[in-house]
Amino acid sequence: MMNKHWKSLAAALALVSVLGVAGCGGTQSAGSSAKSASAAAADGKTNMRVAYSPSLCEASTVVAYEKGFFKEEGINPEMINIQGASETEALGTDKVDGMQTLVSKIIQPIQNGLPVKLTAGLHTGCVRIVTRPDTGIKDVKGLKGKKIGVSGLADTATVIAQRALHTDGIGVTPDNMEVEFVVVERNSLPQALKSGQVDAIAMTDPVGAIAMKEYGFTSVLDTAKSPEFKDEYCCSAILTAKFVQEHPDLAKGYTRAVMKGALYVSKHPDEVAQMLHDKNYVSGDVALNAELLKSYNYVPSVQGGYDAIERAATQLEEIGIVHDVNAKALADGAFQRFDGLEDTPSL
Repeated sequence: MMNKHWKSLAAALALVSVLGVAGCGGTQSAGSSAKSASAAAADGKTNMRVAYSPSLCEASTVVAYEKGFFKEEGINPEMINIQGASETEALGTDKVDGMQTLVSKIIQPIQNGLPVKLTAGLHTGCVRIVTRPDTGIKDVKGLKGKKIGVSGLADTATVIAQRALHTDGIGVTPDNMEVEFVVVERNSLPQALKSGQVDAIAMTDPVGAIAMKEYGFTSVLDTAKSPEFKDEYCCSAILTAKFVQEHPDLAKGYTRAVMKGALYVSKHPDEVAQMLHDKNYVSGDVALNAELLKSYNYVPSVQGGYDAIERAATQLEEIGIVHDVNAKALADGAFQRFDGLEDTPSL
């Protein structure tokens, strides 16, 4: 159930009628809805609002759109460019129907009542903690007592850093905080580390990888390689619970399309990196971006998406970021499985 906060937001949105509900009516049968969805895709009528941000993490969504995987599923999406910091608000106020999300940062909003459903893990990796070679910091344990630059206290990289520090026995709770998180504007993080304002920075790629290349920083944690995180799906497909309930055929189709997008990235990383650059989705060095895509394990998994929720929730409860959480119950409530949707679809 939605809590009062999300209920009031949804009610306000409905009253002013800023955005109508996209797609077919919720009372239609699955068969008639699927037929209408195909017709909508054929005549160019939008039947789903898909958010994306211009990043390597979201290559699955971009590829699903550019390669026609959405249309194959009867979806003609309205593609909405949105910054990661705004995704929770966009989902909670019914401004979008689906997108990708970073699992670690969505756990607390879900516990607070955000009405969403995660549907599949899309890839691993994409978060780093880096430092200057002259700091003497060699690993996560070396961060004890240090200043860590982050773009926000609820940012994904911050949450991953907290989980990694906790695993290595370093306090990250309010009553036992053994590091200092310093909020710095995202694009200024590398300069903050270079100038000595902080001792390390935690960020998502490609910013972290670019900073290592340009400034000679060294990696303390790379979730694409760390034994603690390398097999955990950091990014998942996510839909509003309302959309899943009212348009189950489109929700299933969306999930299959972005899973196909992810699988395509795993098979054609060089092509995708070039396409992201040529169509102005992602800037930076194409060869570096291709290497990063190769490191993220873009092989999607339904079960992997579920497991990531349960694992993240377990650790965040241990840390104290969320309280009184049954991780399995939270995962059961937040994850949507679709009949007939295989764990890893073929292209």
